Amino acid sequence: MSYRKIFWGLLLVMIGVLFILKNTGVLFFSWHTMWQLWPVILILWGISLIPVKDWIKLVLSLLTVLVTFFAMQHYGPKDKHNWNFEWNDRNNNDDEESVTTYNKVMSEDFDSLTKFANLKLNIGVGNFKIKDTTNLLIEVKHDNDNANYSMTAKTEDSLSIIDLSLEKGEFNNGNIRNNVVMKLNPNPIWDLDLNVGAAEVDFDLSGFKTRNLKIQGGASDIELKLGAALPLTEVKLEAGAASITIRVPESAGCEIISNTFMASKDFSGFTKIGKQQYQTPNFATSTNKIKIDLQAGVASVNVERY
Repeated sequence: MSYRKIFWGLLLVMIGVLFILKNTGVLFFSWHTMWQLWPVILILWGISLIPVKDWIKLVLSLLTVLVTFFAMQHYGPKDKHNWNFEWNDRNNNDDEESVTTYNKVMSEDFDSLTKFANLKLNIGVGNFKIKDTTNLLIEVKHDNDNANYSMTAKTEDSLSIIDLSLEKGEFNNGNIRNNVVMKLNPNPIWDLDLNVGAAEVDFDLSGFKTRNLKIQGGASDIELKLGAALPLTEVKLEAGAASITIRVPESAGCEIISNTFMASKDFSGFTKIGKQQYQTPNFATSTNKIKIDLQAGVASVNVERY
């Protein structure tokens, strides 16, 4: 058997095991870590091209993985989100959230004439949350004193357009600390267009009128909770190596178009009606519908009803 087949087989097995351990709470790590280790793939690929015996290539590959893991643990930046692999660490996340200090606040006032709102987010790396409402149009808090955020808003008739971007950020000698919490006004109909790169996304949108949600991410950990306040909510999600969990209300009919390269999929309560198409039994008869378009590379995808 060739080294190349063994190498790619083992690589896929390792990625699958990491997804399982992360999703079951046995192992905690951030996908920022995986994203930053992409040069290791180039090294392993280079080893596969060396004109030596396959067993030598296999040994060199194992040594590369072991040395990388050792160096990451002992010499890498000690950021809680990215470089500490800790067993049974899910509870620690709750403690961490309670002590996070959000030093910077940005906001835009709400105009009662605003019926529609469009949020365009372009930040890249960090931990992003939407978890509460506000009487303002939007309120944004973050904990990175060295980050240069830019937020602008303009109004066109009954539409408010908000652009939020990170122009510059310093991450403390390589450590990534970029926790962002957003609050939105529940009155407008929202369109969200988010480019978050390598990120952890936790959006509770169950209390908002979400018409369109588009997320573009790299190595991402994405959790979404959707509501059913409108006749149609459309979600388009594009990601590289991702762990994706989406919760949809049972009262809404839901359709999934899943176009994934190598994915572990769990669509409980859905019926497969086509090669890449899944629907809930009440999709045709529901007044309010949710359509989800998933495009991902190596992914673990879980869509569940609540």
